[in-house]
Amino acid sequence: MIKRIFHLTIGLLFLLPTVVSFALAGEVIDGIVATVNRQPLFQSDWEEAICFEAFMQQKPIAQVTQADRLKALQRLIDRQLLQAQMGGETFLRPSQDDIDKDVAKLRAQVSNGADDRSWQKLLANYGLSPDTLKAQLQSEVRVMNFVEVRLRPNVHVQPEEIEAYYKSQLLPDLQKNGGKIVAVDEVEPRIRELLVQQRMDELLDAWLHNLRQQAEIHSTVAIPADNAVADHDPASGAE
Repeated sequence: MIKRIFHLTIGLLFLLPTVVSFALAGEVIDGIVATVNRQPLFQSDWEEAICFEAFMQQKPIAQVTQADRLKALQRLIDRQLLQAQMGGETFLRPSQDDIDKDVAKLRAQVSNGADDRSWQKLLANYGLSPDTLKAQLQSEVRVMNFVEVRLRPNVHVQPEEIEAYYKSQLLPDLQKNGGKIVAVDEVEPRIRELLVQQRMDELLDAWLHNLRQQAEIHSTVAIPADNAVADHDPASGAE
C-alpha cells in the first residue's frame, strides 16, 4: 500500500472503550495549528485525523503518543499538498456507494458491528460519528486514487527484478517457515504488484519532499524535519 498517507486497514478488532479526552471533554477551541500555502488547518482537523488514524490502526486512544500526533499532523499537511495538485478532478472522488461498501467491510470486522448502537458507540469512543468516518474515508480514497493515477504509469518492474525477489526474499522465507515451494510463475503477479507498490512508495516520498520544499508551510507545532532527498518531481515521469 501507499504507506505515507493511507491507513485503510480492513481488519479492525473490537477495542475496549476509551475516552477521547481531548475531543470530548468540554468545549474545544478551534484554533489554527498550521497553514499550507495560506490555507488553514484547524485544531479540529488535526484531532479528527488523530482519531481516524487510531481507529483505522486498531490503536486505543489512550495509547496515542505525541509522536503519533505529530505524524498525523504531517500526513494532514501532506494530504493538503496533494489535494492542491488535484485541481477539480471529480473522477477521482469515490462514489457514496463505494464509501458505504468500505464502511460495511469495516463493520463486518467489528464485534456486534451489525448493531447500529454498538457501532455508533465504538465510533464515539474515538470521537467520530458515522458522517465524519465517511468524510475521512472519502478524502483518503480520493487522494489514494490520485496518487495511483499519477505514479503507477511511471513504475516499470523488469522480469529480472521479479526473479531476484523470488530467489532472495520469497524462497528463503518459505524455506525458513517450512512453507510449500512454489514456482516463480505462480507468484509472479503478486511479486510484481509488491514491487510496484514499493516503488510507488519511494516516488511518493520524493514527490511529497519536493512539494513541501516548494510550499509555504507554517505550523504552531514543531514537526520533525523532512530528511528525504529528492531533486525532481516523480509525478512528472522523470527517472
